[in-house]
Amino acid sequence: MKVVNAASAAVALALCDACATHTPAADPDPVRVTTTLADVADCSLLGKVIVSDTDPDAARAARDQTAAIGGNVLLRKNEMVWNGNAYHCPPPAAH
Repeated sequence: MKVVNAASAAVALALCDACATHTPAADPDPVRVTTTLADVADCSLLGKVIVSDTDPDAARAARDQTAAIGGNVLLRKNEMVWNGNAYHCPPPAAH
């Protein structure tokens, strides 16, 4: 009986290990944030992004708004607020 329990435990551990090694990594954030106007020089303006100053995660809210209108770059007005403009920029050129 001990052999069966040991074998079962070994199989369970192997299955758990396999699950852990195949877990996909979290996707990187699709929205890049900048305060530099030159970063959006070759981009298309999509619209304004306005978040509440009282939002507990204003950064996430601003990124979500940007992505919701098709943007991949948020140009913040300044480092103090998350309001700004959403842009769609072409992907960086491959080297």
